[in-house]
Amino acid sequence: MTFLPDRRLARLAAALALASGGLLLGPWWGAVLAGALAGVAVFVLRDIIQLRRCASSVTAALHIPASVQRGEPIEAGLTVRNASDSDCVVTVRPLLPEQGVPRVWQRTFALAAGRQASTPLAIAAPVRGDYAFDGLWLRIASPRRLVQAQTFQAGAKTCRVFPDVRRVKELLISRRIRNAGMPMVSKATLRGMGSDFESLRDYERGDDIRRVDWRATAKHNHLIVRNYEIEPDRNVMVLVDRGRLMGATAGEAAKLDYAVDAALMISAVALDSGDRCGLMVFDREVACYLPPRPSITRLPAFVDALTDIQPVFEETHFLRAFAVLQTRLTKRSLIVVLTDVIDVDVSKSMIEAVLTLGKRHLVVVAALRTPAIYTVIAALDSGPMAPFRKAVAYRLRRERQEVITRLHKG
Repeated sequence: MTFLPDRRLARLAAALALASGGLLLGPWWGAVLAGALAGVAVFVLRDIIQLRRCASSVTAALHIPASVQRGEPIEAGLTVRNASDSDCVVTVRPLLPEQGVPRVWQRTFALAAGRQASTPLAIAAPVRGDYAFDGLWLRIASPRRLVQAQTFQAGAKTCRVFPDVRRVKELLISRRIRNAGMPMVSKATLRGMGSDFESLRDYERGDDIRRVDWRATAKHNHLIVRNYEIEPDRNVMVLVDRGRLMGATAGEAAKLDYAVDAALMISAVALDSGDRCGLMVFDREVACYLPPRPSITRLPAFVDALTDIQPVFEETHFLRAFAVLQTRLTKRSLIVVLTDVIDVDVSKSMIEAVLTLGKRHLVVVAALRTPAIYTVIAALDSGPMAPFRKAVAYRLRRERQEVITRLHKG
């Protein structure tokens, strides 16, 4: 416990200092000042004794939810209780998370003996991760407001901010409602589009000659072809780049946050459709890898894995990450890469890695846009710097389109 002077005591000290100039009037003024100093000292001593007894009976508690979703505020509540037998004034300043808004907050309560007070506290949570509340500082002032007692009340608490999964929930609910409303509808078999053998049938004009089953043809003395269907347990891998480019803001959040939301949506659709879905997060190294597995019950594992993923401000090593993926993923799969592109020089390694990966798998590259570029292009700005901003924006858009064109040609 630390004792600090209050503003009233500072004003009294300043007044006594000014009054000391009256010593020129005579020695009797010194006796007056000594009496005043003794009186202030007595009151200060009484305040310290009272605060020492009162501080141990003043408690504060911060109530926070265990988890929220990104974009939702952390609705916390602060309760302060004075269990002593004297009135006091309490100022509370909790240690708030660094990534939250606001980062500094305090409130003052005038509490009578045996009373308590509560107040809400809303902390904006713009990014994912763990929000740590590391205790509370309390400053207790006596009714005379001469001295304050400062104490620290430990009690670290954590609120986990998950990615925004509201749209994922809405999608899954709508699919459940649709399936429940059509109980007699059976799943159709899509023949001729997959690689799993389904049945044999007679050859028809236009059929691919590569699908002819020559053993069955020799047995029946006419052309027989194989029917194939789409595999019911396809592999889907979602790759999330968390490198330097993904740390840029795009609207209200970072590009990585939008990539995380898209990864969860793709994973939910794949798992709910019966496919095997996996996840990989990478920068210069592979930061997270979940192998492809079926069942929608795996979705919480995806949410938990993506909660703590934050952008890393260094260049992404696509070749190294995709080489690791090639060694772990033996079956041909649909691979969705969520990343960003700028120009051919910066994205050269990404283009080479994607083209190499595409020789074995079906690769889809989803590059996130930068809204600021299109805002500058569409702006009706006639200022002296407007032509230069538009020129840069047009150049960035052209170079981005060149990268996309090279990926299409590959």
